[in-house]
Amino acid sequence: MTVSTRSYKRPRRTPKQQQDHETAAMNKLSHVELSEEQAKLRNNILHFIEEHLSNYGVDSGPAMFVIQGDAGTGKSVVLNSLFNEIQRLSKFNTGPEFEVLQGTQNFLIVNHPEMLKLYVRICKNFNHIARSSLERPTSLINNLTKNKKMADVVIIDEAHLLASSKDGFKRFMGDNHLEELMSLAKILIIVYDEKQALRTGCYWDEDSSNGASLISYYDQVPLDKKNWYTLKQQFRVAAPDDVLLWINEISTSGKIPKFPKSMLKANKSNKSFDFKLWEDCGEMYEELKLKNETHGQCRMLCTYDFPYRLDGKDYFVTCGDNFKLRWDRYAPRELMPWSERADTIDEVGSVYTIQGFDLNYAGVILGRSIGYDPINDCIQLKPELYDDHAGFVRKKNIQDPHSVRSKIIMNSLNVLLTRGVKGLYVYAYDSKLRERLSKSRLE
Repeated sequence: MTVSTRSYKRPRRTPKQQQDHETAAMNKLSHVELSEEQAKLRNNILHFIEEHLSNYGVDSGPAMFVIQGDAGTGKSVVLNSLFNEIQRLSKFNTGPEFEVLQGTQNFLIVNHPEMLKLYVRICKNFNHIARSSLERPTSLINNLTKNKKMADVVIIDEAHLLASSKDGFKRFMGDNHLEELMSLAKILIIVYDEKQALRTGCYWDEDSSNGASLISYYDQVPLDKKNWYTLKQQFRVAAPDDVLLWINEISTSGKIPKFPKSMLKANKSNKSFDFKLWEDCGEMYEELKLKNETHGQCRMLCTYDFPYRLDGKDYFVTCGDNFKLRWDRYAPRELMPWSERADTIDEVGSVYTIQGFDLNYAGVILGRSIGYDPINDCIQLKPELYDDHAGFVRKKNIQDPHSVRSKIIMNSLNVLLTRGVKGLYVYAYDSKLRERLSKSRLE
């Protein structure tokens, strides 16, 4: 069997199916019902904002509320609901409760172009959310500084993507995005997961002296002006606990996990999640295309281990003799997220394409940088084969570049493995790793 690189023809969707498909990511953020924990957290933050706006003094510095949580714990859902309510109260509130929010200047920022596109689309459904209130961090910092203005509330999604060093190419001339924002906002609401830091220029790590540490900035805030809450319940991946454990072990500690017993045929009475290790990447792709016909939003993903350049040409991910598929094409003018566009079933997404988004099924290729160490029975990382050279640019605040490169690869693996809501398919490029993972079924 040979996998063609030609476009894959999909059945034509009805207008309603097309509309539903186009708004999938929007619905997950803007129309989902909050859990009891999430609703309570949102209300606690609203009262936190009310208190600290009322008591704000020019020389007192910002208040800070951090929402921490692993991928899929609903951080962005809480954040989106919170921002919607803040902006509604800012524009339309006429009652005594939250009166301090009336007329406030508030912003939601995210240093991720695909996520920003999504927020822009969502804001069109609400007349109290202006497009100008949604920004990339550098743009907001530069605009507030230029106009000598102070924001009331700044909400930061994916704060682990904030720049932790100067980036002249992207017109950020400061040392750290968060440091600048602390001088430009009365209140900061921060959504954070250090396991999703993916580049040396935006590197956050609480366990090393490399890059930046959110805790170090949090510690600068007086005790009575800060709060930190950790979300733990998994909402994205509808998988049994042993599958979640498999994902966590291989992508955080690098261990070779035991194959999830719940996914063995003899035990698989629960059909809510589909997990499979594949020996053949082409066969995995063929099965994923069939799943896409049924469920939609099923895509191939890969660690950044094959050449890719922003020069307008197509670059390909090749595994074995029967899988060759192009990397996702750079499409900054596309309004719809990559995961929802029909044509991207013919592409392989990178960690930058899919971070922050859900898929129904994710077919994940563990690429060339992820091998196997038979002596220690664990993953052996090969950073020299990781092709994201821009992600490894040396920065002054990176003291141990080798360990940072390894952590970035592991972080990218964690992001890719936590995208699938209904299913996860995994193929290892390295033959020894593939064989070892296959043997785990027998343990």
